[in-house]
Amino acid sequence: MLTLEVKAGTAVPQAADQDQRSLGTKIMRNVMFGGLRYVFIAPIPFVMTPLILHKIGVAGYGTWAIFLAINGLTSLTDLGLVGTLSKFVAEYYARKDFPALTRLLGSGLTLFLLLDLVLSMSVWLTSPLIAERFFRGSTVPGVELVTLLRCFLIVIAANILSQLFASVTSGLQRLDLTHMISAANAIMSALFGGMLLLRGNGLRGLVYGYVGSAILTIVIYLVLIRKLLPQVALNPFRFNKREARKMFGYSLRLYLTQAAVAVHNQVEKVLLALLVGVAAVGWYDIASDIALKMRGTVGLILSPVLPAASELSALGDESRTKELYYRSHKYLALVGVPVVCFVAAVSHRFVELWLGPNLTMIALPLSVLLAVNFFNLATGPGFLIFAGMGNLRPGMQSAVLAIALNVLLSLGLIYKFGFAGAVMGTAGALILASAYFMMLFHRETRYSFRRVVLESYLKPLLCSVSLLTLIVLVHPAKTLSWWGLAGMGILFGVIYSAVILQSGFFDFYDWSKVESFIPVARFARRLVRIA
Repeated sequence: MLTLEVKAGTAVPQAADQDQRSLGTKIMRNVMFGGLRYVFIAPIPFVMTPLILHKIGVAGYGTWAIFLAINGLTSLTDLGLVGTLSKFVAEYYARKDFPALTRLLGSGLTLFLLLDLVLSMSVWLTSPLIAERFFRGSTVPGVELVTLLRCFLIVIAANILSQLFASVTSGLQRLDLTHMISAANAIMSALFGGMLLLRGNGLRGLVYGYVGSAILTIVIYLVLIRKLLPQVALNPFRFNKREARKMFGYSLRLYLTQAAVAVHNQVEKVLLALLVGVAAVGWYDIASDIALKMRGTVGLILSPVLPAASELSALGDESRTKELYYRSHKYLALVGVPVVCFVAAVSHRFVELWLGPNLTMIALPLSVLLAVNFFNLATGPGFLIFAGMGNLRPGMQSAVLAIALNVLLSLGLIYKFGFAGAVMGTAGALILASAYFMMLFHRETRYSFRRVVLESYLKPLLCSVSLLTLIVLVHPAKTLSWWGLAGMGILFGVIYSAVILQSGFFDFYDWSKVESFIPVARFARRLVRIA
């Protein structure tokens, strides 16, 4: 029998409150481990980019960027199965339906292995054509490019398979493990590739380093899933047609959105390679890579939303789903708005110190790409909640618009303006498609867009802009050293945190969740009350 527990004047079923605490705890744990992942991998591009430029030059860096772009575009082959598996794993595990989980994972493994086989054969056969058409200006001989592309197939195949395993840990709401393995993969790739670069192996060393890391990552995932789900047999021969049809019924609707992400992230590099050359690909990749990694860091806040929304949808809990939407925006704005503003304020000096004055032309593209990527990321709470409910129509409509706009705008603008056109094409497509999705979401759900803006984004934006304006007026960023930039970042972070704490941005629920993980936060809460 349920007992009632009264808090803040409201009667709430105690069992339901315990469920909410449990879900909130999962979300906080997943976000915290996601943040820890980026603490470990954030230094990698800042070390590897200058190292690659020093060892193999701008043309070599651009050549490597095309390898990574090909790997990124292969995510188009998953047909939306990654998000689908995460959703169904969450639902089946919530009901403890292990026979269904066995059917699901056996069928998923079969499908992913078939995708790997088809993709690997396609790239193997077309590698001479790819080497001829997409590596204009590369200093690597064509024959070696073909050999390295075929070797790189191991990385592509392993990464696609690892998406299957990551969807399992994500569906179990063990994103802490997903983030740890992802961080280990990134660190091993950089470590192995960097060591081989230093030994003089050039582009071949980077390829071999990534191959070794990809294989180790697959082994780690296999051991982990066996421990997490001992009741489930991961066997590709246990393919179930009914389960496969169910997956495809959902995944093909999800696929267009994932395809849009891959297009946004990679199509400019492909078009630059075709129309301009590998040097421009290298410039764009540096700016885009940093922007996407920062977006990924901020986007960790949203990583638990899909499994949480799926769980709430299975329970039929509309009120908590609505609250999940508003709080996702709130935490996204808390972290993302100051990051975007700070990068815009220091990007020119940062690039000058990092890569030298000859590459400062990527500073403005870096700021623009980060800003529009964050604007696009703001559609994440709505899309993920819709996905958890099984409603993918608005996301599909927005994705179709995004793909069409990105290809058409980028093709014309790159042809006319080169490198600058790639930035303009991406920015225009992301802004228009994101605004269109937000309109569809709020029109269908009747959730208050005004509440999102006022509760989530207004205070972080006002605090960030006013503080950075004051700091830059006192000490312009263009005169700072590395230590000066670090000091500015720390000063801005400390003052921003203090102002946000005093502004009433956090409510009782926010404090209770933080205090459950960081007991010392109780003292900060008392200080806020005193102030």
